[in-house]
Amino acid sequence: MHMSPNFRSQFQFISVRWQSAVCWFLSFVMLASCQLTYANGGMLIVSKDKGKTYLLFVQTHKHEYYEFPGGRQEEGASLLDNKRRLESVYETALRETVEEMRGYLGRQQLLSASSEKRVIEVDKFKLFVANVPFFQLNDVRAIKIPSGKKWSVMREVVNYAWVDVNSVEFGSNSLVTTLDGDVITMHPIAQEVVELGLSQQLF
Repeated sequence: MHMSPNFRSQFQFISVRWQSAVCWFLSFVMLASCQLTYANGGMLIVSKDKGKTYLLFVQTHKHEYYEFPGGRQEEGASLLDNKRRLESVYETALRETVEEMRGYLGRQQLLSASSEKRVIEVDKFKLFVANVPFFQLNDVRAIKIPSGKKWSVMREVVNYAWVDVNSVEFGSNSLVTTLDGDVITMHPIAQEVVELGLSQQLF
């Protein structure tokens, strides 16, 4: 098929414009995906009792191991100024800890007990240290969660454990004995977190 020079130049112009548009779109998608990289925030609940220092571990229904309260960043109304945006990692730690503690530890209490500057970073996790008075875990377990989907986040945790920081072994052994005498498996980063916390005198 024969194309006139004028038609050929118009076709080439459209082709270049189309390629440019595709490149721009792909660049936008890649940039957006980078900007929407969510981090994980949690809290190291530290409490002292009878001369010993304990860390709080939680177990969700998704895992056999125990970990620190926390989760992934979400978009929504900020806890600090009520504007809709991606919450900070500190806000994530506050929200997730309130949810996983079934409201036993309130947001205001956690704000007073912690600071954005008192944080341990391991891999993609940021864990903020919160010093609270010692409490009985059965008081948390006894809290009844209402039925309904909106309350499902408070049903994720199925068990709680206090662990003496001095009972955590550093190395390949991820097992530890809790205050109640149970032997549990800790999250893979737990030993490094405890080691960093002790070396930085955060608890």
